[in-house]
Amino acid sequence: MFSELHDFLESDMNANSLKESITCHLRSLLDKFNQYFLTENVEPFDWVRQPFTNCSSNNLPSELEDALIELSSDGTLQASFASKTLDEFWLSVVQEYPGLSKAAMDILTPFGSTYLCEKTFSSLAYIKNKYRCRLNSMEENLRVAVSSIDPRIDLLCSRKQAHPSH
Repeated sequence: MFSELHDFLESDMNANSLKESITCHLRSLLDKFNQYFLTENVEPFDWVRQPFTNCSSNNLPSELEDALIELSSDGTLQASFASKTLDEFWLSVVQEYPGLSKAAMDILTPFGSTYLCEKTFSSLAYIKNKYRCRLNSMEENLRVAVSSIDPRIDLLCSRKQAHPSH
């Protein structure tokens, strides 16, 4: 019934090598997790939270540090910073300071949203239910289900002839 499990149990792999392999994998997962969620000193990222009070940053390249100094001396931006959230502020300066804005947004959003993935999975679960389980090609159905483009039904219908005999 479980041919791969049977082959694995019959192989020469011992428990110690399996334990080492699992331990190595879990350590690499922990390293990746620590990259996304910092538990250590967050001082190098103070320039994102307080761009007008902290102008010196050791972890920025020189061109971004120059842009940060220029941004911190802009009184108009300082006034708008007080009335906006961090992400709104950094998105509002993307035209003037694109590199600095991108670096700040990379820190504020360490990984992309899982919204599209979750939406696709939910659509798949809805489309491929017990009544429609024989669908072979799901790509087209999923593309339509998760697309942000609204179909122009009137245009599609106008291109088809309702009765081919007329």
